Amino acid sequence: MGTEATTGETATGEETASATASTTARRHLPAGSTEPGEVDGEAVAVRRRDDSSRYEITLDGQVVGFADYVEEGDVVVFPHTVVDPARRGEGLAAILVGGALDDVRATGRRVVPACSYVRQFIDSHPAYQDLLEA
Repeated sequence: MGTEATTGETATGEETASATASTTARRHLPAGSTEPGEVDGEAVAVRRRDDSSRYEITLDGQVVGFADYVEEGDVVVFPHTVVDPARRGEGLAAILVGGALDDVRATGRRVVPACSYVRQFIDSHPAYQDLLEA
């Protein structure tokens, strides 16, 4: 994987991580939830990987997308979001970004959406606009 979620590419992903947010297709669960969700019968989860500074979305344990982040004090910058092009159109980028933003909210921090997809997601979901760094 190497381009933004709107175009996506294939990538490798490590399987070990601490789960901080899990989501159900098109419905976000509270940050820290470990309840698995499903997309077309596949288990879906969003997890934060502190060791690689990214959130990952997995389907049946396989990484199919990620959102890089950079922590700058109380602000989290999202510069890049990627979803495997073979999984486009399934709403996975929205689940990934929503889960990441839910996690940021739970920590009381703010967001800078440097990635165009994250910016578009926040613009389209008013409930997240309060996370924007002024």
